[in-house]
Amino acid sequence: MTDRAKLDEDDTGSVANLISAVEIPDEQKSIVRAKQLESVGRLTPMIALANLVNAMVVVMCFWNTPGNRLIGLWCFTFVVATAIMTFGHMRARMRNRAAPAKQISHEATEAAIERYARFASFLGLLWGVLPLLIMPFTDSTSQLAVSVIMAGVMFGGVLLVSRIPEAANSFLIPTTIGYIVGLQLGQDPRNDFLSVLALVYAAVLWTSARWSYRQFVEQHLSSVAVEQQAQLIGLLLRDFEESTSDWLWQTDEAGELIEIPMPALGETTAFDAMAPGQNLVSLFRTSESRNILSKSLERKQGFRDLVLQVEAEKDAWWSLTGKPIFDEAYHFVGFRGVASDITQSKVIEDRIAYMAHYDPLTGLPNRAYLHEHLEKASLRPIKSGHERALLWLDLDNFKWVNDTMGHPAGDELLCQVASRLNDAVAKADVVARLGGDEFAALVEVQDHETLMEVVRHTSDMLNEPYEIWGSIVHCGASIGVRPIEQHNMDIQTLLKHADLALYQAKEAGKRTWCVFSQQLAERAQARRTIEIDLNHAVENSELKLYFQPQISAASGEIVGCETLIRWEHPTRGLLGPNNFIQHAEDSGIITRLGEWALREALATARRLPEHMHIAVNISPLQIHSSSLVTTIINALGANGIDPARLELEITESVLMTDTDFTLSRLNQLKDIGLKISLDDFGTGFSSLSYLRRFPFDRLKIDRSFVEDIDHDEDSRAITKATLNLAKALNMKCTAEGVETESQKQFLTDIGCDELQGYLVSRPQPLEKLAHLIDLKPISSLKAVAPIKVIASSKDDDLPDNVSPIKKVVG
Repeated sequence: MTDRAKLDEDDTGSVANLISAVEIPDEQKSIVRAKQLESVGRLTPMIALANLVNAMVVVMCFWNTPGNRLIGLWCFTFVVATAIMTFGHMRARMRNRAAPAKQISHEATEAAIERYARFASFLGLLWGVLPLLIMPFTDSTSQLAVSVIMAGVMFGGVLLVSRIPEAANSFLIPTTIGYIVGLQLGQDPRNDFLSVLALVYAAVLWTSARWSYRQFVEQHLSSVAVEQQAQLIGLLLRDFEESTSDWLWQTDEAGELIEIPMPALGETTAFDAMAPGQNLVSLFRTSESRNILSKSLERKQGFRDLVLQVEAEKDAWWSLTGKPIFDEAYHFVGFRGVASDITQSKVIEDRIAYMAHYDPLTGLPNRAYLHEHLEKASLRPIKSGHERALLWLDLDNFKWVNDTMGHPAGDELLCQVASRLNDAVAKADVVARLGGDEFAALVEVQDHETLMEVVRHTSDMLNEPYEIWGSIVHCGASIGVRPIEQHNMDIQTLLKHADLALYQAKEAGKRTWCVFSQQLAERAQARRTIEIDLNHAVENSELKLYFQPQISAASGEIVGCETLIRWEHPTRGLLGPNNFIQHAEDSGIITRLGEWALREALATARRLPEHMHIAVNISPLQIHSSSLVTTIINALGANGIDPARLELEITESVLMTDTDFTLSRLNQLKDIGLKISLDDFGTGFSSLSYLRRFPFDRLKIDRSFVEDIDHDEDSRAITKATLNLAKALNMKCTAEGVETESQKQFLTDIGCDELQGYLVSRPQPLEKLAHLIDLKPISSLKAVAPIKVIASSKDDDLPDNVSPIKKVVG
């Protein structure tokens, strides 16, 4: 709160506020004291003259009274004291006149105030003695004259020195006391009333002195605040003058400039275009901002920061602010405002806008620009008979180019793709690069047939080989096409549908295109529903493990079981893995399902005879899961299962990505003591290098070969070759899908180790296999003894991205 505000808050006009002390900031106290002395000092000669005149009047009026000698002595003393006070104060003023008030010390002003108060107190004593010399010895008429003189002295003396409250009080108190005592000595009953009146006069004078002093201080602090504000405003104005390049302009009521604007500071030629007589609107090129300027001038409305392009200068931009001006009669006389040259900032702004909406590599619009354009296009009606569509593109082999030829080659390829795409859809509303190797184009053509022709032409152009720095690169593109209907599709749904069509083109073999259909959306929704239901299935224990026995071909004895997941869906009933496993892999839920299957399979294996193994399928995502080995070790330990009884089945697809890591992980699992089998051998890439690099424990012949061995010579040959390969590599061999006695006999004759299929048993819950397997009762299962965990001897041989695994021993 400012000093002025404090005084305003305190100044309520109450007696309490007048009595309370006046607060003065420390830095202003010496200045206020100096101004008090200066103010009263100018009146000192008048005070002295008034006192002398009053003293001469008293002498002339009461010289003939009995106390004339005392009055003479009083007058002499009065004259001497007045002279001393006057000359002393005049000398002090001359000494301090050379020093400004701000340079006078606080101690010096306090001493001067105290000295002045002592003089005032002495004068007050002299005037207080006068009634004592006259009142007891005179009649009522003379007493009345003394009262008049004393009242005048009290009022005049206090008001003249009211700027120094200490001096005013020092003069008032002895004067009032002496006057009242003199009245009481006058032996006139009416003097009692005069005494009361004297007290009232004293109170009024004291209050007036306080009020005058407060007004004096308030006026000083107000002037200080005004001076500070003026200095601040001056500082701001000087700073503005040193930094601004703005200039003023003014028009008449017709909108024509009436004076040559002058720059605030510095040399500039931008304002030269605003010559007198020019129409303000005509200075600028046609734009929305110019229309706003024209309407504002017409309607006599103010405007602010209008960005306008100058007509006379190339690439020059001004910012204009103005308001209407009126004369004293409120008649409109024109506009006045400020103009500034913002050409440089406009260039920077345009550059930032370009970077925010365009891809720096290809120069095509980016995803943000495409979204904005689609929003505007959704409001624009499609011409009758025309068809509008969004093309969503993705390169099929771009990662290979980056990995083999380097990222600069990848950038060059993207630039060539952008060029071909611009040529292929030359009449497109917008062609954009969305990021990475994704592109999009919004086209509008005459009919559906023309649209299909544009799509085919675009696909053919993008699928042609590219030449990059002397090398031929084959990098086709998959295209998703989403036809756009009028006013019935929001942008997010449109983009999602285009992406579904692109995904379908990828699934169809790449380097092709696919038009969105409602069936794609329904299938996507179905997949999404299954994914959500699968998460709930794990939480709600809707998943069940089924077991399919595996028998020894030689003895017919059941030697193991393969676990298969079934889903008891609350509304769709019992579902086999073909209905949800692929969705689980696509969404990543397969890792949770696999870990659950491992724990459940090993918990159930406690009921199987000790000689039987249990097989569990492992997905590619599970192999790369950081929690796979921990889950297996914990499940083995929790159930006391010999690791040699657990057999993990993998497919050849597991080995297709990050082969080194996968083989290292499989070796870790073998170090624990598990068995690893290669499932569905012969249906994938069947790379023999995998069999050489990793010693599988078992090969499983796929059912597609087994089911045809009764009537197809090729299937028998492949089955026999697979079996011989397994024997040569010291692996066991299991045939899947055995359904007939003739298949069993053939496989037994050629030396197959184990058989699995409907001939033995369909997959069943474990309880329903009790007629084939001697299951242990649940009540007979004992608490599991703790297992030992020791370090694998091959931990040090693992790659850096594979954590060491511990070997489990019973």
